Amino acid sequence: MLDGTIKGLYLFPAQTPGTGKWILRFVSPKTSKRRDMGLGSYPTVSIRDARTRAFEARTKIEGGIDPLEERRAAENDASLKTRIPTFEEAARQVHADLSAGFRNAKHSDQWINTLVASVFPKLGNRPVSELGPADFASCLKPIWLLKPETASRIKQRCDAVMEWCAANGFILASPVRVVDRLLPKQPSKRERVKH
Repeated sequence: MLDGTIKGLYLFPAQTPGTGKWILRFVSPKTSKRRDMGLGSYPTVSIRDARTRAFEARTKIEGGIDPLEERRAAENDASLKTRIPTFEEAARQVHADLSAGFRNAKHSDQWINTLVASVFPKLGNRPVSELGPADFASCLKPIWLLKPETASRIKQRCDAVMEWCAANGFILASPVRVVDRLLPKQPSKRERVKH
């Protein structure tokens, strides 16, 4: 049954008499595809509340925001905050947060791709609370002396991820800061130029 007050607001009756589901049918401003957004069950959600929710969603749609994508993103953020993330989940969140500040797309891609190549295969699926200095040292060791510049950048990126984890209460402190103690001394820039 269509509610004539808000464009696309429907009440779909359920099998139990006097009950149903409120649905807002709209076209996504991002994909131009038809979407159905649940607004709650009737009679728990009154027609007045359904209209209010539909109006709020319509306002977002007119502003170019897909309310279903926004809801999904909020649920993902909430689930990430209620459980300990894996290193890859945390790194991707940090990258998403930082990417707006990067000067160009190439730098943004490099930031995450170095972690994808060197760290995710070993540590990506492990909860951040289980990671220690030795774990990061094992990822850096193969390139520590061969590619010292790259290794240092990867170490900084891992530290940024673990600092974010500490700031969000998933760990007490970043274990990456002491990784140098487990690896050989890198050649100085002057020594690298000589070779």
